[in-house]
Formats: sequence, structure tokens, C-alpha cells
Amino acid sequence: MLPNQSQLLIEHLDNTLEGKGSPEMEQRISNDAEAAQEWVYIRLAVNAVQEAGLYEQVGTVKSAWQAQQSAATKPTGAVVHTIYRNVLRAAACIFILSSGAAVYKYTTTSSDGIYQKYYSSYSLNTSRGVSAQDAQEQAYTNKNWADVLSLFDKSKAKSNKSYFIAGMADLELKKYDDAISKFQHIIAANVLSGGDYFQDEAEFYLAMSWLGRGDANEALPLLDKIKANKTHLYHNVVVKMSALDLGIIKYKSNK
Repeated sequence: MLPNQSQLLIEHLDNTLEGKGSPEMEQRISNDAEAAQEWVYIRLAVNAVQEAGLYEQVGTVKSAWQAQQSAATKPTGAVVHTIYRNVLRAAACIFILSSGAAVYKYTTTSSDGIYQKYYSSYSLNTSRGVSAQDAQEQAYTNKNWADVLSLFDKSKAKSNKSYFIAGMADLELKKYDDAISKFQHIIAANVLSGGDYFQDEAEFYLAMSWLGRGDANEALPLLDKIKANKTHLYHNVVVKMSALDLGIIKYKSNK
């Protein structure tokens, strides 16, 4: 890597934020593995600033930017853009100087880690009203996952609800492929019927199943869909997910 490559990449960030990215630098990033990796860390810095209070390293810079915004009564678009661009540039410098933190964040972030952080069991009693529970529902409430699946397999009349309960039992047992199949069945059935019975639940837990399986590229479009829909049952859960973490697993999946 060239001695001044970090500075060149930061300048490329400046130009990119102004819509004047350098084709030469893009070519270097494409052809030089070290430059490409360092560019990833710089982009992580940009996401870190945009994500509130993620790293102490960028907290001071971000606070300064917010203070300047508050001090300006009616800042012009150009002034705000310049301040924001300078904050991102400073954050990139900080990240390069403290590259150990960036490397650690990059290497320790994974689809499974996000799954572990945001997965929560589904409760029949608090989510959708249940009056008289059938045998499969009772087994689920008692966390007898094997019984849930056995009763599902024996059942002749299967509904979206029974598919969902069985899918959740699979997920609790970390049988991701089986869970994925059942949640996809619910979504397909709703497409055919025009209904939405257990649609939101199936979409969210399908995304979680993909994350648990390590397939970020399958999970991310579903998470984006949920995040964009404020009426979705799991919208508030997804908006809490770290944009930086999701960006990292997306990058890793596409390497």
C-alpha cells in the first residue's frame, strides 16, 4: 500500500460526498486488496457517524457537528453539507488512526451475531389472541418443540397458524432450513389467497431464520421491507437494528 494511500482515500471520500468521485481511485480500490479493505473501514466510519452514539471515537465530532447545526438559525444547504462532510471526513481519520477498533468491529460482526442479539421467542398468549388452545398450541406454550413438530406432521388440516407455530419450533431447535420452508409457505399461501394471516410474523421470523443460517443477502431485503413499513408488527424491532452491523454483513456476503 502506498504511504499516502489513507490520505488519498479520505480525499476520495470528500469527492464522493460531493458527487465527484475519482474513477482512478475507484479503479485502485477495485484492483488493490489493501486499498479496498481500507476503503471499507472508511465507509464504516461514515455509517458510524450516521448511527447515533455508536462509537466513542466519533461521539465528540458528531456532537460538534450537531452544535454547529443548532447554532445556525437558517443554514443554507451548502453550509450544512460542508459541515456534515467535514464531520464524516474527521470520523474517517479517527477510524484510520484507531483502526484496531474498526478491524475488531468488522471481524466480530456476523449474521449469526445479529440473530442472537435481536431474536426473541414468540408468545402465543401476548401476540395473537388464543381462546381454547389445541394440542399443538399447548405443546408450543409448554416449549415441547419436538411435540409441536410431531403434532404438525400428523395434522391433516394445516393452517397458517399451525405452519407458523411449527416454524417457530424449528427455529427454537435451530433447524433453520425447516423454519425457512414453513415461513415461506405462509407467505406464498397469503399471496394466493390475498390474505395476511400471520404475514408479518412470517416475514420477520423468515428474515431471522436467514440470519441464523448465515444468509444475509436473503435476510436484508426482508428487513428493509419491514423497516419501510411503519404499520408492520415488527417495524420497531427492525429500526433498532444497527445500520452499521447490517452494512458489514452485507459487505461480507458479497465479497
